[in-house]
Amino acid sequence: MKSIIVNKTSVDLVEQDRATFQRFAEMSFSQCLNLIKIPRERRYISMLPASYVLRRREEGDAWDEPMMQVALWNLHDLGVEEMSISMGSSDGGGESEPQIRFDRAEATDMALGRESAINFSTVRSGRGLIAALNNVIHRTFHLNGVEFEVGIQDREQVEKYAKMAHEIRQPQEGLLFAIARVFASMLKQGLTAEDVEVRAGMELLTNLGCTAISVPTDEDRVVFNGFSVMAGLSSGLLQGLEWEQLKEIRKNVQLMIDQIEARAETPVVQGMSNPVAKRRRRK
Repeated sequence: MKSIIVNKTSVDLVEQDRATFQRFAEMSFSQCLNLIKIPRERRYISMLPASYVLRRREEGDAWDEPMMQVALWNLHDLGVEEMSISMGSSDGGGESEPQIRFDRAEATDMALGRESAINFSTVRSGRGLIAALNNVIHRTFHLNGVEFEVGIQDREQVEKYAKMAHEIRQPQEGLLFAIARVFASMLKQGLTAEDVEVRAGMELLTNLGCTAISVPTDEDRVVFNGFSVMAGLSSGLLQGLEWEQLKEIRKNVQLMIDQIEARAETPVVQGMSNPVAKRRRRK
């Protein structure tokens, strides 16, 4: 049986159902918004399960409570082997805050953001969800060679963008290409990465595994420059897809990567003359 050491005592890790891992991931996703505000060099997904453990122990939850177990599994899968928890004290002339410290840890594929972290076993169990969240908080997108953090955009704006792409999607056209055409059209109209519409487009493209494109100002096309299997798998897993569906995503994204590596860049004919968005700056 797997275990994790807390305050020098071994705590057993008991298998939980996927639904409980999904519930924990859904709860954690909203907290990623605050985590993304932390500078990248100090941004760790382990902060989320660690803070949950600390908070629930303050409330007196037992180690075998299902959501507590999921949080401990997350920490274990991110490489935490031993940790210490101090519940704080008012002794000595002042109150000290509850704290949690990792005493022994070694980064795993999940902590390092490697695509191997999402596989048949971790998808079936739900344990891969923490790796997917880790991908979300570290995503970047390159537009015309400039790097931007993707972040988590306003859901209403993302849904509006997706609807727009579906409406202009041509027969037999992949959704990726329709989204890219809308994206290019917005840039041609003068919108920039500071506009919420463009940021929503970056998130949607990244959800499909695309992490870099160029939109030449004097040409009517988009050039795909980079893809990430992990980004595609992470988005699919967070949407509840099963392993067979995720394997198809892996295959499609890898195909695009192979084409780029073979220098067979994939252009998308722009072909959108009508305005698709009004200029509105990011709040």
